[in-house]
Amino acid sequence: MFNPLNISSQLEKIRTKNRKHEDILLNEVKNILGADLLKENKILNHLKFYNQAFELVDETEVDYSFIYTLQEIKKTCVNYRLRFLDSQHYKNEIPYEAVLKIKDFNAKHRKDLKRFKILAPVNAYNRSEHTLPCLLFAETLNGNYYLIHTWGQDFKWYRALLNLPFRSIETLFLSVALFTLIVDISLPVQLITLDRTAPYWCGYRVATYFHLLIFFSGFTTYGMFAFHKHFSSSDWNNTNIR
Repeated sequence: MFNPLNISSQLEKIRTKNRKHEDILLNEVKNILGADLLKENKILNHLKFYNQAFELVDETEVDYSFIYTLQEIKKTCVNYRLRFLDSQHYKNEIPYEAVLKIKDFNAKHRKDLKRFKILAPVNAYNRSEHTLPCLLFAETLNGNYYLIHTWGQDFKWYRALLNLPFRSIETLFLSVALFTLIVDISLPVQLITLDRTAPYWCGYRVATYFHLLIFFSGFTTYGMFAFHKHFSSSDWNNTNIR
């Protein structure tokens, strides 16, 4: 239950849960159309696509279980408060094993891969913390992403829970409302009213809940602005990593 949280496994779960049979068929159609564009008699008419074929991953040549859509990656970023950015934003040194995998891929498939992306927490981009989990992707011809290499240690099991309030404004409000409810029901009657005859469940407790909700909402709003916090749903591809 409390095992370390592996981002690759969570990404795989999201893909399995969200991907439909129609999506797989649509991807196969895209592969067929892409292959058709590369026929000799159509190269000149689609020269831009032909050049990209040497720089991007062809999904027909790789294991499809390592292919992820942008929506699947975005959902993972939002759930675990991660960033999905171009590799040039990653200031630390990429492991040599990842470089070897890219070289091997290029030699095997006669490619010169470009447009790499890294999925990682923001701290991994601007600090020398090689223990943080990172996933290296290469873009495919279909606009998806091929997982090349992973490194770093797994997250603690509770990371998703800690970052739940920051997914969106809706989750933040629900989290504040739930926290307020827990505080409210934990207060004894003597702290919310001077009426010694009042029962535990009474109008005083309801009034206290809304007063506390206003207070915690204001405190949370101030904290978000004071510490320049943004919601993960809008921050997952934000290149501002300071």
